[in-house]
Amino acid sequence: MALWTSMSLSVREAVLDAGRSLGVPEPVAEAFVRLLRPCVYLSPYDELPEELKKDARPAARAVGLAHLPADMEAPLQLQHVVTIDCAAIPTGVLDIDFPADGHLVILAELGYYPGEGVVIHLPAGAETVERRCRRDTEPSEPFPLYAVPGMTQPAFLDWPDVQEAADYAEGDDERAGRVTKLMEAMGDLPEVRWKFDIQLGGYCRAWHNPVEDRGDVLFVGIPESEVFGGDAITFIAGTREQIAERRYDELEFEVEC
Repeated sequence: MALWTSMSLSVREAVLDAGRSLGVPEPVAEAFVRLLRPCVYLSPYDELPEELKKDARPAARAVGLAHLPADMEAPLQLQHVVTIDCAAIPTGVLDIDFPADGHLVILAELGYYPGEGVVIHLPAGAETVERRCRRDTEPSEPFPLYAVPGMTQPAFLDWPDVQEAADYAEGDDERAGRVTKLMEAMGDLPEVRWKFDIQLGGYCRAWHNPVEDRGDVLFVGIPESEVFGGDAITFIAGTREQIAERRYDELEFEVEC
């Protein structure tokens, strides 16, 4: 939590500093800061910030065999993608209602449009056994992932959509150029820049149809490159109410290639 607070403050100051250097008024820069949404990345150990490596504990296990209750019927056409230890996800970071305990098991068929999968929440202490869900595919060797707080910005953002920026720059090419440069600087910040890691919450990083366009929010984003080495991204999304009420069977799986 302390790291997240420090990071969010540093992002704010970095955006404000960029605005000052470009001559953009602080209220305009603040308006862009308010658009940012937090996320948590699930990253390999080598990609962790140095300050997180010392006390790092795995927050998820990617690929390998699924661990499911012995009496649960597993969908045989799907692969185990990732199991998330909910208690290892930093609290107070995400702005969606992510479970505080237990495990989330995600089974999916990555890279195949339109997308198919299931999200299973196992309560803390649930007894499980190893299950091979997809019989025709040899499971990959599992590997750990670690939680890293991050920030995201809308996938398709234009300054006229921000009222403070529109009031400041509309009709003035020089001011519009300053605001455009501020947006570019914001997108280049290490904490905001798009990472190809599994992403919990935050804005959907879709190339074509962000889930926000239909009023949904991102629950989990899974770049196939992070898990199986492909180029597609699977987005798991739904309404805030569906996520908060753990109606995971109603979430949609979408694939962008």
